[in-house]
Amino acid sequence: MAERSRTAETGTAIGSDEIIAGNVSKYTVLPPGYCGQPKKGHLIFDACFESGNLGRVDHITEFEYDLFIRPDTCNPRFRVWFNFAVENVKESQRVIFNVVNFSKTKSLYRDGMAPMVKSTSRPKWQRIPSKNVYYYRCPDHKKNYVMSFAFCFDREDDTYQFAYCYPYTYTRLQHYLDNLQRRNMDYFCRELLGLSVQKRRLDLLTITSPEDKTDLENSVMQKKIKIPKLSLNHVEEAGEVTDYGEEDAELRHSKRQDGRKQSEGTHKSIEAVVARLEKQNGMSLSSTSSPEEVFMEASEGMNNMDDAVVPRILYEELLRSYQQQQEEMRHIQQELERTRRQLVQQAKKLKEYGALVSEMKELRDLNRRLQDVLLLRLGSGPAIELEKVKAESVEPEPEVQKTFNEEANTSTYFPAPVPVMDKYILENGKVHLGSGIWVDEEKWHQLQVTQGDSKYTKNLAVMIWGTDVLKNRSVTGVATKKKKDAVPKPPLSPHKLSIVRECLYDRIAQETVDETEIAQRLSKVNKYICEKIMDINKSCKNEERRENAKYNLQ
Repeated sequence: MAERSRTAETGTAIGSDEIIAGNVSKYTVLPPGYCGQPKKGHLIFDACFESGNLGRVDHITEFEYDLFIRPDTCNPRFRVWFNFAVENVKESQRVIFNVVNFSKTKSLYRDGMAPMVKSTSRPKWQRIPSKNVYYYRCPDHKKNYVMSFAFCFDREDDTYQFAYCYPYTYTRLQHYLDNLQRRNMDYFCRELLGLSVQKRRLDLLTITSPEDKTDLENSVMQKKIKIPKLSLNHVEEAGEVTDYGEEDAELRHSKRQDGRKQSEGTHKSIEAVVARLEKQNGMSLSSTSSPEEVFMEASEGMNNMDDAVVPRILYEELLRSYQQQQEEMRHIQQELERTRRQLVQQAKKLKEYGALVSEMKELRDLNRRLQDVLLLRLGSGPAIELEKVKAESVEPEPEVQKTFNEEANTSTYFPAPVPVMDKYILENGKVHLGSGIWVDEEKWHQLQVTQGDSKYTKNLAVMIWGTDVLKNRSVTGVATKKKKDAVPKPPLSPHKLSIVRECLYDRIAQETVDETEIAQRLSKVNKYICEKIMDINKSCKNEERRENAKYNLQ
């Protein structure tokens, strides 16, 4: 007891690979550094009873214990079963038991099964609620599988017993068999097959009808059927080892006396049967002829062939095996045909997709060239940018505003992006993004190293519009529904929104080629710009509050 207590005080310092000699017996787990008699709540573990299994207990905290179960006999790799008792509990004491050295990767504990529990006042086994049971791989225990369950003791005087599932002991089985044997039933027979290493009975049970119990083996072996002889040596060896009766022995003895004639007839029968089977296997799998008919036709069509006596059970087993193989071959061919059709369809789709991708790239290059040519013909970029800024400061007409709203509300708009980032025009410290929009070259290079789509879009929007324009605009031009008296603000220019989407598309296209992912990330452009506008308005309000507070203090 003292040695086991010292082990508990060291906690998990001892490795989990040490050999667990036997089950714990009335083992008191004390907290580290505690000296003296155990108190209420210092749990006492016991597994020294039939079907018990618990080799070691480690004290983790006041409420948590690590349990190590012993492996199966003569097989240290399998550790599943546990069954132990706990006493000296305290009322309303809550604990967590971790069975830390399970060997199974898949367990029914993942699908709702729970350990069993009973106590002295409630001797009927019950399951712990599955919501208190967890089965997982734990890195703290060399990635072994751990089953943890929480439990609350409700009675101090009770002894609680926990088990993997319903225990069924060897003693209980022997009592059950003894009761059956005392009843002297005609259809039940119990025999001693042998003894185990620990000198326990190994029983052989026979359950059959009374009239068949004595002649079971003879009735099976005497049922025979005549089929073409497939191997003379195999039948002769079987005749030497197996005892089929005196009449069969005389029959085989008379056949052996024929000598060379018997051997020649047998070889002819083998060649005929093999040729017949090869011909049958070459036919279509959908043929309606059964293997039994093949054997019967082969036997009827051969001349000068001797018949061999073979047990019916062996023949039927071979027949069933042949039928199963035929059925499996049929299923495999159907599965191969289905897979071939699927591969052909996928190859066609991939070919079409590749053609579409190449065509899209050509169209994007052509679109960019056309935009550059038009911009060069229209004039310098910065002058156009100043005119656009002045036009944005004026509130648009109602009809124009309606058109802007329809274009701005299109969240699934796909721009014509630049395939590579170095195709943007650099001139006089400015970068031309398209549609007459120029930005500072240094800010543009800083933007390219920005992490995340949200931050990239917000910074680009500030570069294109500026904070003074953004705080007085909205993405869609529709008043918010959160405020009753909200006034709609002018929408952002659709052509500039398209430039933002183009730039973001060029950035995303360098990271992935998945069109679904690109569309999903582009659909959040309006959301990012709305967040930026809200942030600018919020910072402006905060600045106004600070100025008002400063004015009031003065």
